[in-house]
Amino acid sequence: MANEVYHIGKSGKELSLTVTVTTPGIATTEVKLFLSDGTIINKGNSTNGAGLISDRDIGIDINLNNSTIKIETYILLSKIPKTAWGSCYENLEINYYLYYGKVGQTNPIKLLAGEKSKSSNGELISGIKRIDLVNI
Repeated sequence: MANEVYHIGKSGKELSLTVTVTTPGIATTEVKLFLSDGTIINKGNSTNGAGLISDRDIGIDINLNNSTIKIETYILLSKIPKTAWGSCYENLEINYYLYYGKVGQTNPIKLLAGEKSKSSNGELISGIKRIDLVNI
């Protein structure tokens, strides 16, 4: 699946990210930034059991051209009735809000069907989103 593209400026603004997860279960989200020079920076993990990342600074727009944000979310359904696991997977919704990019872009960016998966028994579901940052 192709990465999403998010257009950023060259004005020295700090780009920030919020991630929301809407499904029952215990969720954790991890954000990594892959810079164009090959450097990988861990931008943090959720710590609340809901997978929420709130207003996380990503970096200054002029330094992020051709970088990629990778957001991995894992949801454990062991505390949910097994009969509901399929519905949790089908209805999984993860929204990615990027702030201070170019005006007029889709916000939030949504998790697409091809970006989610589940374990063989269905107890663990995941969503992995990659967003390329491009100066225009």
